[in-house]
Amino acid sequence: MNKEPETYEELIWHKRCVDLTSYYELSKEDLEKIYNFMISNPNATAIGNANSISLKIINNPGVVQEIINAKCTNPNIDGLTLNKYALSIVPHYTPSSSSGSS
Repeated sequence: MNKEPETYEELIWHKRCVDLTSYYELSKEDLEKIYNFMISNPNATAIGNANSISLKIINNPGVVQEIINAKCTNPNIDGLTLNKYALSIVPHYTPSSSSGSS
């Protein structure tokens, strides 16, 4: 990100945005958009899936502020949620191929 964190909260957001690069292909511009969105909106959340990251404001349900095209590069996850409290990973689910009967 272009701006150095000035507060503890900005430092945490900076780290979480950098952590996103472990899971998604993101340009510097995309990281900057996510970082600026998160620090400027106290109720911001980012929801990632296989092909994108959606930026939303929690108290405005159903309304996506922006969608960033970003390919998930980690096959062990199906997505993630990033908010002011945590970065939560959604592990990849592979259905069992065994049937319950013998």
